[in-house]
Amino acid sequence: MNEELAAWLRFANAELSPRAAHALLNRYGTPIEVFQASQEELAGVPELVPDQVVRLTDPSRAPTDKQIENFERLNVRLVSSTDLDYPPLLREVADRPAYLFVRGTIDERDRFAVAVVGTRRPTPYGREIASTFSRDLAEMGFTIISGGAMGIDAAAHHGALRAGGRTIIVLGCGIDVAYPALNQPIFNEIVENGQGAVVSEYPMGATPESWRFPVRNRIISGMAMAVVVVEAGRQSGALITAGTAADQGRDVMAVPGNVDRPSSVGTNSLIMDGASLVTCAQDIVNQLGVTVLPKTSDERSASTVTDLPDDQRRILTNLSLTPKHIDVLSADVGMSTAQTSALLTLLELQGLVHRQPGGTYIRAL
Repeated sequence: MNEELAAWLRFANAELSPRAAHALLNRYGTPIEVFQASQEELAGVPELVPDQVVRLTDPSRAPTDKQIENFERLNVRLVSSTDLDYPPLLREVADRPAYLFVRGTIDERDRFAVAVVGTRRPTPYGREIASTFSRDLAEMGFTIISGGAMGIDAAAHHGALRAGGRTIIVLGCGIDVAYPALNQPIFNEIVENGQGAVVSEYPMGATPESWRFPVRNRIISGMAMAVVVVEAGRQSGALITAGTAADQGRDVMAVPGNVDRPSSVGTNSLIMDGASLVTCAQDIVNQLGVTVLPKTSDERSASTVTDLPDDQRRILTNLSLTPKHIDVLSADVGMSTAQTSALLTLLELQGLVHRQPGGTYIRAL
């Protein structure tokens, strides 16, 4: 590993605030020059507090063998805020990170990005909305930004991948930390297929501590033209992302939810406070004022339903985004449970129906 990269890794290990990091780089140019400065010189930088000076001059903050090994093994790049492939919209944010660790690709297309965020414990309705909105937006050419967490985040990333589009994950831990473990296949698919990137401002090996996630949320909103909150409880981190989006001058949008569900409290409150109410991807596009000519969800659904045999169409038209048990569905369509089950399997294979826990089903948008 060359001297410049080793200096960047040590600089990251000091975990400075963006304000302090930018001040040092503006004054000294590169981390190499920073570490050549004396402790007395660094103490004279107004943006640094004493504890930051101590961390910068602590030799134990030098990159470890494991950090170097993971950096090379994962083909990680360190992108500074002055590099051409730094996220273009994030460059406009005052408290942008001075650098990002990046796996995958970030390019000019990612200027047209929408963040889709929400609870880690979504309802089937919320999961389907997040996936479908993201799929439709990706088909229009938008990049989907989210945090890589379980729940709404994962559904958003999945939706973009289903459309063959681009998506970017912003982590609340080191880029080499497998968190959450269950979502690592998504991370790897994005990188291996060239469909976006996984990024982090935290040092290699940084653990996913709770304080890191609210801080990283400014990057999610900062990389996007708008933030769409699908489902969020009263204390959801997605509301923090919405707040940073508003502070950054980004559009804030929310999907309305049932008033009796805790997962709708946050989104409905956002709408009451002035967030734009959106019910489909086209609403988002209209709010952004972008001119596109997509094939809408309604057009897709109409053409698909009319092509189905009568018995399958009866099943599909009796389903919605509210899970329905197969026994109730059988009674509604006047078929036996066995016949309904067989037809549901056919519809599931066509991607028109999704099976849910407890013998229930929902319709795909």
